[in-house]
Parts: sequence; C-alpha cells; structure tokens
Amino acid sequence: MAKFNKQQEHKLWHSPLALIVLFLIVVLFSYNTIGLIIKERETNKNKESELMKIDDLRKREASLSSDISKLSTDEGKEESIRDKFQVVRPGEKMVVIVDEEQKTEIVDSTANDYSFWGFIKRTFSKKE
Repeated sequence: MAKFNKQQEHKLWHSPLALIVLFLIVVLFSYNTIGLIIKERETNKNKESELMKIDDLRKREASLSSDISKLSTDEGKEESIRDKFQVVRPGEKMVVIVDEEQKTEIVDSTANDYSFWGFIKRTFSKKE
C-alpha cells in the first residue's frame, strides 16, 4: 500500500497538466527576465549618454569660468570691448580692411519677352 501511495504522489507531479503548468511558469519567468535584460541595456545606454552630457557641461563650465576670470581683469575687459564694438583708445588709429566687392550677374530681361507670357504682356500693355 505504501508503494501505491508513493506512485500516486509521483503521478501528480508527472501528470501532463502539472508539466504544462510548470512549463508555463518557466516561460512567464523567462519572458519577464528577457524584458528586464532589455530594460537594463536601455538604461545603460541612457546612463552613458547622460554621463557624456555631464562631461560636456563640465567642460563648458570650465570654459565659462576661465572666461569669467579673464573678464575680471582690466585687460580682459578691454579686449572684449575692442572685439565686440570695434573701438580704439584716444590717440590710437584703426585700420579697416574692406573685402572686394562681389561680382553680380545681370539677368537679361529680354529673355522673358519671347515666352508665352511675354507675348501676352506685350499684347495687352499700354503703349506710350
């Protein structure tokens, strides 16, 4: 009788219904694990991009702080004013270099006179 009870216990775990339920549980856990792995990889990519942004901001902060320290001196203020406003001190002279004038093309307006619209314009225009 004890042997029969042991067989009954094993039959329950080895039944097709129990195996299907266990398989579905394994599939569910696998699906959730794959989803977590995908999210973790995306999070790492976002982390890397944010760290790069932080590095860029730190470099910009260093550049701006050096510009601020430069502008705190009299020479830095003078250089900035000279660059932005093109001014000189009294008694100094400034040389202005002018670029060559760009060549412009002249469009021939008579080319349109031989088109259909040119014919209509000539026909209905007032003659003086």
